[in-house]
Amino acid sequence: MPSRRHDLAIFGSGAWGTALAIAWAREGAHVALWGHPGESVRALEETRRHPRLPEAELPPTVLPLSDPKAALHAPIWISALPTQITPTVWQRLSASTSERPEILIHVSKGLLQKNHQRLSEALGPILNLPIGVLSGPSFADEVARNLPAAVVLALPPEVEDIRARQLQTLLSTPRLRLYLSRDIVGVELCGALKNTLAIAAGLMEALGLGNNARAALLTRGLAEMARLVEKLGGRPETVMGLAGMGDLLLTATGSQSRNRRFGEMVGHGISPAQAADAMGEQVVEGVSTTEAALALAKHFGVELPITAEVARLIKGANPQEAVARLMKRSLKSEI
Repeated sequence: MPSRRHDLAIFGSGAWGTALAIAWAREGAHVALWGHPGESVRALEETRRHPRLPEAELPPTVLPLSDPKAALHAPIWISALPTQITPTVWQRLSASTSERPEILIHVSKGLLQKNHQRLSEALGPILNLPIGVLSGPSFADEVARNLPAAVVLALPPEVEDIRARQLQTLLSTPRLRLYLSRDIVGVELCGALKNTLAIAAGLMEALGLGNNARAALLTRGLAEMARLVEKLGGRPETVMGLAGMGDLLLTATGSQSRNRRFGEMVGHGISPAQAADAMGEQVVEGVSTTEAALALAKHFGVELPITAEVARLIKGANPQEAVARLMKRSLKSEI
């Protein structure tokens, strides 16, 4: 197989990785789509449909692969793996080849539980190449069905401005609009923290606390997000943009949100362990991200009261008591 047959390769054939493959191939790109285990990839190859994206068929230029060798020849790598296993998988993949692309762009949202790192921090030393991130409000099935969406492409300083704009153009489609950013820290943190806040939003929905409470939660959640983002060197405008406010609004209010559904189940009295099991193969990244976010906040001296209550909920605390603690906090200025 020619080493440059594919325009790009996506590593991770879950719903989001597959949706992106469909979106880019629809515009003519040749996309290698690697996944594991092999049985699921073979099913994808045979049916040309992902089980969680039943209304979207893979275009002919998407090639599902169970062997990563051909994918590793692509000039651009897209990592769409579950956050917690991403560094381990890339350690194995990188050790299997001397190939290195121009850039790896990850599309996963979360913080690593074991060391509280963002994925770009973890992947940079493993791969020794520029690491970017694509994030924002984007349900996989809507992107696969060619409904409009807008997301953020954050690229590191090693990528020169002219090339950054070329990559922005390359990965944009008429229905998937990409905005360019240089704020890797902010975009990654927003993508992680919004999952924790979405769990809280699902809880409030289950408890029937009303629209006033939801508006307060989202607004104060953004304040928490901004405090940590800015403390770690991210930009406030990122928090108020697609990666922050945009993704939070979608994940906290959309019925397709895994994290919101998890929070709803816990609010209805289902134990966190049972709620996680009920999600099946769908990963609730907010569960692992919450403790990591709190550890970062403690290290940098940042207060995250909503995140702290979500952490208690995940450990089995009473949902009504969690709400009461938030409402009884000492009064203070909004700023």
